[in-house]
Amino acid sequence: MAPTGLLLVLAGLLELRWWSTPSASRLVALLASLKAEYGAAPPALLRGGREGAVELVVLGVVCAACATLAPLVARGRRWARTCVLAVGTGTFVLGLMGIGADSWALQDREGYYHTLAQSTAGAHIPTIKALFYADWYPWLEDIAQGAQVLASLAVIVALAVAAMWHTDYFVAKRATEAAPTAWDDALARIREQNSRERLGARQPE
Repeated sequence: MAPTGLLLVLAGLLELRWWSTPSASRLVALLASLKAEYGAAPPALLRGGREGAVELVVLGVVCAACATLAPLVARGRRWARTCVLAVGTGTFVLGLMGIGADSWALQDREGYYHTLAQSTAGAHIPTIKALFYADWYPWLEDIAQGAQVLASLAVIVALAVAAMWHTDYFVAKRATEAAPTAWDDALARIREQNSRERLGARQPE
């Protein structure tokens, strides 16, 4: 989940950087005027504004932060396994929702160009293309989202299988790492005393 999370962060930061450019402001103003004049709704990827980019960054940070629990999961810490399962499930659902929203978008960029071409606003298409973000960015976002969903699913399946087939491996705290308490000392003395009594009873008179 760490590399996919970092890829999401990269995609989100690149989009945020584009939103801070003058081209983005000019494009938003132009699309708003075309909608008011011709009724052409902007492409779906631009309707969310910076919020979509922020969501990518936050989701990527969560995935990368979840990966830091991997050493504790390897040590058999039950709480770490539970946290990773919960975060993996949540990021898997959020990733699917993001992909589904993009897939079911009523109009993408090419569809928007087609709508403008069917009207008298087709002359604005070259200007819009010049102001839009790079053509490779949607591919980067799709790859990052798809990889994140697959990574989250792999983590969920792996930990579920480990929890079912290696139940004894995951404990609240490793006995070897836990410091002995007063109760542990008392039990140790009782066991030692019982052992001495049994040995004494077995010795011949």
